[in-house]
Amino acid sequence: CFYAQVEMIRNPALRCVPLGVQQKYIIVTCNYVARGRGVTKLMSVSDAKEKCPELVLVNGEDLTHYREMSYKVTELLMSYCPLVERLGFDENFMDVTEMVEQKLKQTAEPGCFSFKGHVYNHSSADAKASDHPRLALGSHIAAELREAVRGKLGLTGCAGIATNKLLAKLVSGTFKPNQQTVLLQENVGDIMGCLSGLRKVPGVG
Repeated sequence: CFYAQVEMIRNPALRCVPLGVQQKYIIVTCNYVARGRGVTKLMSVSDAKEKCPELVLVNGEDLTHYREMSYKVTELLMSYCPLVERLGFDENFMDVTEMVEQKLKQTAEPGCFSFKGHVYNHSSADAKASDHPRLALGSHIAAELREAVRGKLGLTGCAGIATNKLLAKLVSGTFKPNQQTVLLQENVGDIMGCLSGLRKVPGVG
């Protein structure tokens, strides 16, 4: 709900009310308050108002504010690592391999690793972080970046941590909102097997 977050930053009074961002006759996105009352993305305005009569609508046809905030996020991420690839307004891929390798060299006790956030198909406590030190360090970097975006720009978001950007994208939405998930290599088959169709894979279909 990136557009909705931008509108709530511009007008904090919208934070606690059901909010929908409207383009023509469609709700292109909405905040979690609205979702809790039955409003969904790409629902018609009339259906949304029927589901939630108190829904507050903001016209989102002018993309200027969303574009500006999108580039602020990318610029902030690039201040940590230059290897950033934008995907639309609200997503970015980052290759943090070099950051991870630097942290790995600086780690005094190689066996002392932990995961930040969730681990797909594991509890974080049970997953052996020492067996996956790079992914464990990547999860700490992701948490740091998400906190930087929240602290400096007021935006929350999810993150996926994996061995490549496709897998990171697939696992990023496992836990929402404002959470992050690590995908271990041993669980790649599990997440692929859970997809409802090939169209869920970015670039396919």
